[in-house]
Parts: sequence; C-alpha cells; structure tokens
Amino acid sequence: MHTGANMENDCDRNDQKQDVKKTEGCFERTRSALTVDDVYEIAKLIGSEVEKLIDRYGKESVTVLVPKIVKVLELLESFALLNHAHKSKEEELLKAFETLHVQKQKTRSVKECEESSKYEIQRQEVQQQEQAEKQRRRCEELQAQVLHLQTENQELQSCLRGNHAQEDRVQRQEREVMLKLKVVVDKQRDELRAKVQQIASVTKEVEALQEHLERFMKMNGELRHKQSIVTAQVKGAVERKADMEADLREKQKEIERLTIQLEKANAAAGTASPCKTEVDLTGKLVIDLKDPNRPCFTKQEVREMLTERNELKANLFLVQEELSYYQREILNDERCPGFLLEAVRSAIKKQKTVIKAKMLGMPEDECSSDEEKAPVFERRAETETETDSTDSKPQESRIRNLFGFLTRSGSNHSSRSPSENNAASSWEIIDDSETTAETEPQRSP
Repeated sequence: MHTGANMENDCDRNDQKQDVKKTEGCFERTRSALTVDDVYEIAKLIGSEVEKLIDRYGKESVTVLVPKIVKVLELLESFALLNHAHKSKEEELLKAFETLHVQKQKTRSVKECEESSKYEIQRQEVQQQEQAEKQRRRCEELQAQVLHLQTENQELQSCLRGNHAQEDRVQRQEREVMLKLKVVVDKQRDELRAKVQQIASVTKEVEALQEHLERFMKMNGELRHKQSIVTAQVKGAVERKADMEADLREKQKEIERLTIQLEKANAAAGTASPCKTEVDLTGKLVIDLKDPNRPCFTKQEVREMLTERNELKANLFLVQEELSYYQREILNDERCPGFLLEAVRSAIKKQKTVIKAKMLGMPEDECSSDEEKAPVFERRAETETETDSTDSKPQESRIRNLFGFLTRSGSNHSSRSPSENNAASSWEIIDDSETTAETEPQRSP
C-alpha cells in the first residue's frame, strides 16, 4: 500500500514538473514559433504572479497594472492568430514550390547523367597520366635525398670520434659540481632543522601567551561584572544614606518640637502644682499614642528592611542586564516569529507584576496595570472577498477571463498596511526608571 501511494505521489510530482517546464518554455519561443496556446499559458503565469502580489500587498497595488497587462496580452493573442494564418499560407506556397523544383531537378538529372558519363571517362584518363608523372618525380626526389643523407652520415661519424674526448672532460667537471652542491645542501638541511626547532619553541611560547591572554580577558570580564555590581551597590548605599539623613533631620526636628512642648508643659505644671515632683526626661523619647505619625519600627527592623531592599536592588540590576541582552538578541534576530515575541513579552509583564507585588506587599491581582489588560499585539484585519456574477455581461476574451478577478469590482477587499505588520512584531523596551519606580518599596513614616 505504501509503495503504491509513493508511486502515485511520484507520478503527480513528475506531472507537475512537466507542466512547469511546459509553461516556462513559452517564454523561450521565438516570434515566429509563438502560438495562441502559448499566449494563454503566458497569461496564466502572469495571472498567478498577480495573485501572489495581491495576497502580499493587496489589490490596490495592481489595479493600474492589470488593464495594461490585459491589453498587451490581447494584442499578443491577435498577433499569434495572424502569425498562424501567415504560416499556413507560407506552407502551402512552399509545398507548391517544392513540387515544381522536384520536377525541374528530374529533367536536369537526366541530361546531366548523359554528360557526366562522357566527362567521367575523360577525367579518368587524365588522372592516370598525372599519377604516373607524380610517381616518376617522387622516385627522383627520393634518390637525391638518399645521396644527401649518406654524405651527412659520414660527416657525423667523423665529428663523433672527436667528441668522445670532450665528453670525458665534461663528466669530470659535472662530478666536481655535484660534490659541491651536496655539501651546500647538507648545510642548508642542518640550518632548516635548526629553524624548525626555533619555530616550534616560538609557537609554544605564543600558545602559552595566548592562554594567559584568554585567562586575563576572562578575569577582566569578571572584574567588570563585579564592578558593575559594586557601582549598583554604591548607588544604593548613597541613596540609602540620603534617605537616612533626611529621616535623621525629620527626627531631629520632631525632638526639638517635643522638647519645646515638654518645656511648655513643665512650665504650666510648675505654675499649677509647684508641690508635685518633676519627672526627669533627659535622654528619653516622649511618644504620643494618639499621634498617627509616631515611629512604628525599631532600628534593627529598619536595618533589616534596608539590607533586604539593597539585595533586591542588586538582583533587579542583574536581571535588567540579562533582560536587555536577551531583548537585543531577539530584536536583532529577523527569523524570530511573532508568537515567540508575544510569549516573551507576556512573561516579562508577569514577572514585572510579581516583583511589584513582592516589593509593595500587595496581591498580584491589585498590581496589574492597564497595559496588561490591553491587547499585547494588534490584530490583523481580516479580508473578505466577494465575486460578481458574469451572466449579464457580454462575452469576454480568454485573457480577460484569466484576469477577471482583478478587473471586476472589489470594493470589499481590504489590504493590510506595512505599518500593521510592523506593529504586530513590535517590542516593548522597559526603561530603567520604570523598573526602579515599580520595585521601590514604600518607606515607613
């Protein structure tokens, strides 16, 4: 069963490939070989491309272009029809001309056969005479060459006897040169071995230096990371110091106010009842239980809250750095799909809500912002297509029928603008001021 299904799929694929080759072959035809069917195939191809443009950019992008394409294809159709008619006439004329030409050739061939038989006999006789003359001349030339070669052979033998002595002297000189070259080659080989050893030692040193450099680079990165953390902690300490100084000033003012009130109360009590014993309040703090702005926390509790706040700020700083890095990676990646961006963005908003609820000591439902209630990404506009009936219209050409979906009224078609596509893949960048404002805890009065 599986093999039968695979064979059917292969047959379908082969048919589709043949159709594609057939349609693409229409563009490779010459002007004289173009037919009406080729024009219709071209119109189908152009219609499919126009449909792709409409699906991608909307109908408004091709409304001006389609009538021109239809007009050109209709002219091409009429030209193909005329070309077909001219071809048929030319073929008829060619057939008539060929029949006349064949008849003339038959009459000529009969006459030429008679004349050629006479000329052939004469030509054979002339060729035989020419061949005999050529053979005689060739024999004379060969005899002259043999005599010349014999004289050259004698001269070469005499020269060879004198050259034997010179060859012995040349061989001795070659042996001496070879010995000298061998000595030079041995020296150069030793030098090359020494250079190779030096290069190996230098490469080892370079590798060691490279390892040291990588180690130093890693240490440098770690130190930079620690430096960023320390700077964040220093900023938090400076802010904490400023807060403590402000609290200290307020407490100092409160102490001064309370001392003034205490002096007034003591003066009034002294005038009313001078016999009562005065209470020593030096170095003590007087608290009004009815005062809503009285201190509610101890010094140790305030220290614990401040340390916890500093830890949360440091963790928040690290998370912001990591988040900004991943945001840059995701935004720079063009292949990132829209649903992944939507998921990442929703996760970031949820994490913001959790951090805000944790810092403010409130439930997560009350900390939800208006941005989370609004849609994260804009919806894409849905397109609706309507087709008009063509029964009441007059008969159109096949070109207009192919492009009928473009020439008819399409007022209900809607295309999506590029701004909406950009809005669908937009990304929200979280500012540092926003994150610090949301994670700042409420200070006690």
